[in-house]
Amino acid sequence: MFSRIKKEGQFEFGPGIKSHYNYDYGSLSDTMNEAYCAMLLRKLEAWQKEHGQFEVVVGIETEGIRIGYTLAKMMNLTFYIMPHRRIELEQLGVPKYPADTHWLIVDDIVTTGSQFMRTVDYLDIEETPETITYACMIKRNPANLDFSAVSGSPDKEQKWVRTERFDFVDKRLVALYSED
Repeated sequence: MFSRIKKEGQFEFGPGIKSHYNYDYGSLSDTMNEAYCAMLLRKLEAWQKEHGQFEVVVGIETEGIRIGYTLAKMMNLTFYIMPHRRIELEQLGVPKYPADTHWLIVDDIVTTGSQFMRTVDYLDIEETPETITYACMIKRNPANLDFSAVSGSPDKEQKWVRTERFDFVDKRLVALYSED
């Protein structure tokens, strides 16, 4: 599905995770993004029938903003940007919402879910099945990545240790495309 934007080469993510390919979602035209958002929206509408209606959409910088903004317009919901740094979030002035607000947090490509977890931490939202849903265009399979540079490095390894929070992301994630 996303073979057009799959780029071969030597890529490194986060603290040393390596891959022989990456996806360049930013290279898609606005029309292609809207078309993919419309397809993802169908999955999200089915998800909402089981898990409740979304109330707020948050797009993670950079391409998550593009996708989240498009989805928020399609669903007629409030939209916020999630920058990579907490200090930038403080400048955006996201108001406090009631504890039972159902958030849709969006990114373009998800590998481990750590960006989602950081977003929840920054927004200070309680992680419950009723209040958080994650969405992405592409769910990468960690088995397709090289974690050898991370293994054995205490500074790096602790950032990628699977916890119950990663499992929570997996159970609450709606992806348009998931790698084998």
